[in-house]
Amino acid sequence: MLLIFPPVAKPCEPPAGVALLSSALKENRRSCHVYDANVEGLLYLINSDIDPIDSWSKRALKNREKILCDLKDKSLYENMDRYHQRVYDLNKLLSISVDTKRFRITLSDYSDSRLSSVNSKDLLKSAGQYKENPFYRFFEDRVRPQILNSDSKHIGISLCYLNQALVSFALAGWIKDSFKDKKIIMGGGLISSWMSRPDYNDPFKDLVDVMIRGEGEQPLLKLSGVKDISKKHYVPDYDFVKDDLYIAPGKVLPFRASIGCYWSKCRFCPEKAEIRPYSSQRASKVLQDLKAVDQKYAPDYIHLIDNAVTPAFLKALAKNKFGFKWYGFVRFEKEFLDPGFCHDLKRSGCDMLKLGLESGDQGVLDQMNKGTNLNYVSTILKNLHQAGILTFVYLLFGTSFEDEKAAFKTLEYIKAHEKYINYLNLAVFNLPKFSDDAKDLDTREFYHGDLSLYLNFTHPFGWDRRQVKQFLDKTFKKQVSAGSGIRKNPAFFSSNHAVFFKPQGK
Repeated sequence: MLLIFPPVAKPCEPPAGVALLSSALKENRRSCHVYDANVEGLLYLINSDIDPIDSWSKRALKNREKILCDLKDKSLYENMDRYHQRVYDLNKLLSISVDTKRFRITLSDYSDSRLSSVNSKDLLKSAGQYKENPFYRFFEDRVRPQILNSDSKHIGISLCYLNQALVSFALAGWIKDSFKDKKIIMGGGLISSWMSRPDYNDPFKDLVDVMIRGEGEQPLLKLSGVKDISKKHYVPDYDFVKDDLYIAPGKVLPFRASIGCYWSKCRFCPEKAEIRPYSSQRASKVLQDLKAVDQKYAPDYIHLIDNAVTPAFLKALAKNKFGFKWYGFVRFEKEFLDPGFCHDLKRSGCDMLKLGLESGDQGVLDQMNKGTNLNYVSTILKNLHQAGILTFVYLLFGTSFEDEKAAFKTLEYIKAHEKYINYLNLAVFNLPKFSDDAKDLDTREFYHGDLSLYLNFTHPFGWDRRQVKQFLDKTFKKQVSAGSGIRKNPAFFSSNHAVFFKPQGK
């Protein structure tokens, strides 16, 4: 089986989903080849014959090879300004490699002014008009040999993010026209979300032969003739990874210790509306799998991609030392109240933790069912800072539980703890379309399209999106940035590159 991960996603690490699928197939003696068309496709455009349009693009084009080389050099990540110059130069080359009047492409985003990613008719148009897609030449030059070298009748397309949707369907349309004997399978996070809609009616049945909702290991094995396999957790297979291809200062490998979220109670979470079941293994078994990845691939960094790493696995990590550094998403759990535990995590290789705070108002957190105590948060942030672990804190504004007063409480809380926070992610809330909360609000479409997953709503306290965005731009960002040690998020790559910038004074 050939599994393809299409553009556009951040080209800094390989995709985890197809690595897990490959592992499941190979473990059951089924052939599998993975092709990361995302990183190869983006580099194909960046290295193409580009016509510079101004002095900026002329300079970037002249230094194209050096820019790519510098972004893979650890020393660049000692200077945020130099780093951003290189990233913006590289993005400039990518952006002008396509028809800028129609397409907008960045190192983390893709859009088409004529077609919508959340409209099934537009996605089918993208499939039918694949020759108009800016990756069409890449399909012909680089993807075609991959398919010709595969003896499998099945080609899987892993569609995880909205930024991949239009390109994925252009790829599917090209495969359908070019390889009549091939069967197309589509799965991935975005496909699962679409198929979780109660009104989903399979609009792609004439293009895609098999659509898979949720984890794909068991459906692919069944399709390959392997029956009665109940195993859910596999050690990812990164044999497809080409060294020095990804835009990062070292080899970064994603690793999933659990499926779903062990908390799974937050009212704002879109995955709660999709009812994704949680699944995990014993921490000792997960640790064994992680050590197997380390031994086989010798990564520089492990990116733990769990919705939230469990306290049990964190404890297992804290008792071990690895040859790699690691980072991941965690909840503000009581284990971090122990300074010794935080220092043990640092010694194990933990360089950064991503933490979903969402709000600095306890009442808002309680209504969210967040399960977070702000008194604990204060101590935890201090402990992590003292241990030398970077903190990337996520905030969510504009939920139906928040008003302007609560938003100002969040601002004051952040200002009081800013020396313990290294990065902030500020997000404006999108209401999941089929959540329980949507039933009690006056809602309207957020994106017009039959596959849209979010709604706009009339805020019960008059705290609408326009006011929230004005507060963030004119009040929050100005007050926090003034004299604050909180860093600017790495452009386009965000937390995926934030981990490479060391704590000041460390």
